[in-house]
Amino acid sequence: MARMHTRKKGKSGSKRVYSDESKSWVQLNSEEIENLIVQFRKEGSSSSVIGVRLRDQYGIPGTKTILNRKIGDVLKEKKLSPEVPEDLMNLINRYKNVTRHMKLNRNDMSNKRGQQLIMAKILRMTKYYKSKGYLSREWNLNKVI
Repeated sequence: MARMHTRKKGKSGSKRVYSDESKSWVQLNSEEIENLIVQFRKEGSSSSVIGVRLRDQYGIPGTKTILNRKIGDVLKEKKLSPEVPEDLMNLINRYKNVTRHMKLNRNDMSNKRGQQLIMAKILRMTKYYKSKGYLSREWNLNKVI
């Protein structure tokens, strides 16, 4: 897929091998994995960080084959899912950093353009998340920024 705001081609990425069975080296059962997910979330980790920790520390390649659901679904079931989706929050934090930079460097036009592109992406994502029901219709970006 091509990039949206540049003329370059998209990044190629590795794809996860499709398999239905759980791996033989995974020592934990589904209950223990759910408890780890809840514990990591209560410590303040996001769902992507939880997945990385499960992969690196416990050797769990993916929760979908073991639990038959994703980490986000487990968090939603336990009512621990974040108010704002993780990817949208990361974009908002990037926008805040660029805004802070722009206050110090007013003539940095390339970052001004970057700030505009980030805001455009934030607005597209909020529109999508509101239409899908992940954010309430009354959710306002000004509360977060």
